[in-house]
Amino acid sequence: MNKERKEKRVKKNTDATPPLKTIEGIYTNLKSRTFIIHPTALVLATYVLLLFTKLIDITLINRENEYFSVVILQMMIFILPGAIWCKFSGEKYMSGLRLRTVKADSILIIISGALLIASGSLLLGVLFGGLESLSNNFSLYDTFISKDQGTIPNKIYLVMAYAVLPAICEEFIYRGILCHEYEKGGVMRAVIVSSIFFALLHFNLQNLPMYLFSGIILAMTLYATRSLFGAVITHFLYNIFGLFGQPYMSNLYQITNSPKLFIFIVAAVCILSAAVFCGEAARLYKIYLYKAYSADYRQPVIKDSTTLRRSYTDIIRQPSAIACFAVYILALIISWL
Repeated sequence: MNKERKEKRVKKNTDATPPLKTIEGIYTNLKSRTFIIHPTALVLATYVLLLFTKLIDITLINRENEYFSVVILQMMIFILPGAIWCKFSGEKYMSGLRLRTVKADSILIIISGALLIASGSLLLGVLFGGLESLSNNFSLYDTFISKDQGTIPNKIYLVMAYAVLPAICEEFIYRGILCHEYEKGGVMRAVIVSSIFFALLHFNLQNLPMYLFSGIILAMTLYATRSLFGAVITHFLYNIFGLFGQPYMSNLYQITNSPKLFIFIVAAVCILSAAVFCGEAARLYKIYLYKAYSADYRQPVIKDSTTLRRSYTDIIRQPSAIACFAVYILALIISWL
């Protein structure tokens, strides 16, 4: 009897568990597992690729095809990882990224948003970097510096490589994918988390508040316009200001001949544009309410403040998120050397 019981137990165990030592058993075991990749892994991929470009930027600056190199690198850093993420997220994933056309009633909020980012960034730049920050040239990630040679072809290259493409690439990842992923815990979480990772992307500690502010305004534009292209156009207009308007800010300061007057003028523009931006956002949401549009974001189920805090800490504790912070620190160390 004991011998028969032992044989039955052995047979049960053999039937329940596939033979892992065979190829068929290994495949069956892997297929039964569920692998979860968090959005911070996508952020980490962009950070690592961008850090790699910082390490090789010396070999790119003196090339005659510099603009072409900048375009290719941006495609590799953002579009390629983003496309892979969307591919493995399912066929219907792209429909959740708000790839809608911008309506005519959103034009004013887009313009005021770009003006708010430009003026607010100037104020934050002066606050954390001093008036010396006004003389800085527009650059991408402190790696690729724009060079306006005055010719029409050169200006076209500048606009495409330093204004159009960065706006599309960065918004695709940080407002499109990240906001879509993190709004499962609420729109506020999506705005804050996406803005933090967007600010860290630029690998600049001094301008971190400026990039954080810009990310928040861009995320708010995304939700107010209900279109990713609304954020893209706002980002593009700000990049245009950085390319062709920022170099003249030092001239404006010299004309005023007074730091207080200069800051007063910029602050007045910032407050005015913020008032228009908020007013337009309120107007658009009233239209959505009047037309009974359904919310295009997920409604979170948060029972208490503990659950709310945990939704943020769970993101930070992810190994890929920790790796993102490590890459950021490494990039800062490299820039200081």
